[in-house]
Amino acid sequence: MDEFVYDAFISYSHRDLKWARWLQHRLETFRIPKDLCEGNVPHSHLKVFRDQTDLSGVELQNALQKELMASRFLIVICSPFSAASPWVNDEIRSFQTRGRADFIIPFIVDGEPESDKPELECFPPALRSVEGEHPLGANAVEIGKNKAFLKLMAVILDVRFNRLVDREKQRRRRTILISSTVAAVILASVTALLWRNAIIRKRNQELSYDVYGAALLSATKDLDFSAEDIENLRTSAEAGNSEAAFFLANCYSEGRGIEKDPEQAFRWYLAAAESGYPSAMTAVSECYDQGLGTEVDLQKSFEWCLRHAETGEAIAMFNAAVSYEKGIGTEQDPEKAFSWYLKSAEAGYELAMYNTALCYLLGVGTEENPEQAFKWTEKLAQTGNATGMYNLGYMYQHGLGTSEDARQAYTWYQKAAEAGDADGMYMTGWCIENHYGTDDQAIEWYRRALENGREDAAEDIARLEAAG
Repeated sequence: MDEFVYDAFISYSHRDLKWARWLQHRLETFRIPKDLCEGNVPHSHLKVFRDQTDLSGVELQNALQKELMASRFLIVICSPFSAASPWVNDEIRSFQTRGRADFIIPFIVDGEPESDKPELECFPPALRSVEGEHPLGANAVEIGKNKAFLKLMAVILDVRFNRLVDREKQRRRRTILISSTVAAVILASVTALLWRNAIIRKRNQELSYDVYGAALLSATKDLDFSAEDIENLRTSAEAGNSEAAFFLANCYSEGRGIEKDPEQAFRWYLAAAESGYPSAMTAVSECYDQGLGTEVDLQKSFEWCLRHAETGEAIAMFNAAVSYEKGIGTEQDPEKAFSWYLKSAEAGYELAMYNTALCYLLGVGTEENPEQAFKWTEKLAQTGNATGMYNLGYMYQHGLGTSEDARQAYTWYQKAAEAGDADGMYMTGWCIENHYGTDDQAIEWYRRALENGREDAAEDIARLEAAG
């Protein structure tokens, strides 16, 4: 495969641009299992070239010949539009003349191959040139675009179609509980709340305010600071007030009452953190992680993250778990990751509940325990979290950590749907159509799932409308 720069070249009519973009994205983001990274594709992701020109003849030779010949496969998006496109036909013929006809894959998105009706013909003339012989491809019109994509991948990887379908089912099961991405700490959003709470607290205290209290009180109208307020904060911070140092750092970071200065922001965050102010610990961790006012140092970032986690704050414990899971600034340690996820979940942090349930379900950092996975999924669902409600429905449907219960599955799918979850809407439609736990109508939920981004619901809507 070393002689090829690209795994595939996508040829298409520009009236099928939406399909071409969708297919390119799916091809490039599909992660090839390690045991299939051999033979045709010895790496985990495909490299794809999509023709974005309107060239033919000599121009094609000059502009696209290099990319075309550097591609192992030619994928042709077939429709009545591409059948009438001279540019698509030229690309096919060019590929054929190099003796690579066996590496052409049709991907049918509209029309019919070898149709008796010219207006429905989807194969360009070059694909019809060999009577009775057609390259192996995939028909999205007949089997839907997702299955057609897997069939296309089966051709590229030279494996049985059913093998990829089975793997996709396994992948979907492993991801029924969504493993959240790292939740970045956005200081600007919490700073206003911290300021407001500090102001209220100071107002309610019957004591003599120092210059720090005076600075906070003067900012009550718009949560902003004047130059005089900044100097009052600085005086108090220099006297050892860690909270004042934290707010002064925020002013430098956000440019509130003073010009932005990342170095000064880091200096005062560090002073507050070293004095034991918890929120400043996360701020210092973020500065080291992103190089804000200091050099990037992932190890120091992790150390401050861990110090904040040890104070018992839920989000800090979650961030420590993510660091251990991903090996960010420290060695990967699934057991420690699970331990911190569990502590964060017990403190009520929803993202940690996701991952705690996932760890129990898959046995990551702990023993597999479907019952505990169910327990944490149920806790998450009861907070009103839409994904948690969907996951709980899935577990009831498939008997994961509990007995199969169609009525409960439908109930939780519907709750997720009503909370705006597209997957919940889709499964509500499925339950209704198949009389699984309910006898209601299906098509309305499929429509709502489609409106919220579940594109494959369109196929189910069309099927039910046709049946009706």
